[in-house]
Amino acid sequence: MILAAKYAAVNVVETVGEAAVLEVDTYGDRAVMLTGAGAPMISEAAVIEFAAVLGYSTYTGRKYLADAVELAWRLPRTWARILDGTLAGWRARRVAEITRHLDPEVAGWVDTQVAAHAHRIGPAQLERTVKEAAALFEPDLTAAIAEEAVDYRRCDIETDPGLFLPPVGAEQGQAAGATAEVTATLDVADALDLEAAVATIAHGLLDHDATADLSLDARRAAALGILGRAYTSGTGDGRPGNGRVIDLKIHTDTRDLATTGLVRIGNTRGLATIEQLDRWASLPGVVVRPTVVIDLNEEISTEAYAPTRRLRTQVELIDRTCAFPDCNVKAEHCDLDHRIPYDQGGRTTTSNLTCLCRGHHRAKTHLGWTYERLAPGRYRWRSPGGYQFLTGPDGTVDVGSIGGVAPGRAA
Repeated sequence: MILAAKYAAVNVVETVGEAAVLEVDTYGDRAVMLTGAGAPMISEAAVIEFAAVLGYSTYTGRKYLADAVELAWRLPRTWARILDGTLAGWRARRVAEITRHLDPEVAGWVDTQVAAHAHRIGPAQLERTVKEAAALFEPDLTAAIAEEAVDYRRCDIETDPGLFLPPVGAEQGQAAGATAEVTATLDVADALDLEAAVATIAHGLLDHDATADLSLDARRAAALGILGRAYTSGTGDGRPGNGRVIDLKIHTDTRDLATTGLVRIGNTRGLATIEQLDRWASLPGVVVRPTVVIDLNEEISTEAYAPTRRLRTQVELIDRTCAFPDCNVKAEHCDLDHRIPYDQGGRTTTSNLTCLCRGHHRAKTHLGWTYERLAPGRYRWRSPGGYQFLTGPDGTVDVGSIGGVAPGRAA
């Protein structure tokens, strides 16, 4: 945290012109405000490289740097405890996360209330203390905090099979990718409604032979699927749903799938057994849609700047995610970057297109990042500061810096 704050101090900027701290093209570099008023702006290019060197996604690295800036510039008493080693960094970050939206005066008052005892209270109590302290200092802030909390609602449904394995106790033969992680932060009223619906459906599953032997947790999980199908099959207000769609994609280099008893599901990129597919497909309202998949080894080209649908699909299947170090944005949500620019003679063809999310497309085009294609789906990146990274389907590898070893990640 201390080094992060020092790094931020070195990269403080006041104007876009001053953001060229790493001798990169200044066209796209911006001075970004990471936290509340009273803290300095930081070079966007510096934020991106900071995250990459530490092995973080840009989002996570930016958040880490924002916490360091919040503490060092707006919470001096809590920061002093970081400097003398009497407060763990994760506890200080909890304070920073909550005070970031407050006016400087309110954040300073909260700092005086929690700094002395922040090491003794748990995360939940710390969060309550900070919010209550802010509300007491400014009574009108209670409603503002409650209103702003609505903006932090979210629902994440993670279907990337590389992030998790079949759960302990899963039925024999269950393949990786046949389950998905769901996390959400809801409005309290919405959460209570969802809990009531899940509990009722889970209890009702005891009356069905196929689900009566499942654990309570498994029945609650199944209840969410039932709620989803109730919407996609028909919303209950007269509007028809689309039903469950299963994309079955078989790649040309995996012709032996038929002998393994496994199929690859396009929606999740994971593997499932034939038995699981049969069970899913037999549910009411399900549509099974076989898809003819492109040969990933074929070189597809078009004379136009914009790729054809077939070419875009092929590049998305090759890269899977944004090709930038540690970025997990799915390929279908990315831009297709011409590695050799189209206006400089670069063709719109398989070997000259790479999936980059919008932010990292800007980093490559305007912020000094460069890369080369080593093989389909595999790249070597070089940051403005000379750090190098290998990226591919198996993740990101830090390969050091020009003329030395990068200090960011442990071997």
